[in-house]
Amino acid sequence: MTMNDGDTDFMYERVAGALRDQILTRSLAPGQKLPTQDELCDTFGVSRMVVRTALDLLETEGLIDRQQGGRATVRMHDPLVRRASLHYKTDPGAPFAEEALATERVPRYSHETQEDRADLETAARLKVKVGDPVMRTEYLSYANDEPLMLVTSFEPLAITRGTVIERPEEGVFMGAGVVDRFTAIGLRPTNVVERLHSRMPRPSEAKRLQLRPGTPVIVIVRTSYSDQTPVETATLLLAANQYKLEYSIPVAPLTPEVPPSNET
Repeated sequence: MTMNDGDTDFMYERVAGALRDQILTRSLAPGQKLPTQDELCDTFGVSRMVVRTALDLLETEGLIDRQQGGRATVRMHDPLVRRASLHYKTDPGAPFAEEALATERVPRYSHETQEDRADLETAARLKVKVGDPVMRTEYLSYANDEPLMLVTSFEPLAITRGTVIERPEEGVFMGAGVVDRFTAIGLRPTNVVERLHSRMPRPSEAKRLQLRPGTPVIVIVRTSYSDQTPVETATLLLAANQYKLEYSIPVAPLTPEVPPSNET
């Protein structure tokens, strides 16, 4: 197979695409070694620079592992599917654990809670003043001991102070979802807003998520409301090469037209 035609500036994308297809269809199975760079050059009819750049791309996507002087090896690639609607219901169970188990990986998470002060962004989300007390909880979720998601949640202590949910991971509501926890204090969430964007990780984030250089993160900014009152906000950082996001959005049925009245 040669790839001499077309725009050579993007030839590496075509090489990467051909290899990606083989990896995703398991023609190249997890743990299998790719052909040598020389063999790939012969197969695709391209230069070593094109092959190296294609392999760089596949590595940042989390599809292959490379070692100095060795051949690239196919990684297990089975992204978790995050179905947002499952996270915001009564008795949600353990959505992350279910997502990890669906890919035959063992889930676990760590957490740390401490009282903090709202910074500018957190204050704006929660509609409180900068410096107001909040409870900050940070979660790091793992699948097969690989960190995949970092969540930092903030709850206004003006609402939760002295209640059974003041510390999210303690008491009878330990591990419960946002909906059940705030329902317990009479502030059942009525709406959850998620805003998504992607960016390159900050150095501390890359370290905690053990990201390869060049791997972006998906950022989900979440705010939970009880009517018009924000009761919780969080920033979720997901390793972009390890996640697919699914949103199920119901469409309202058409409202039947009401025939005009014949009354006079």
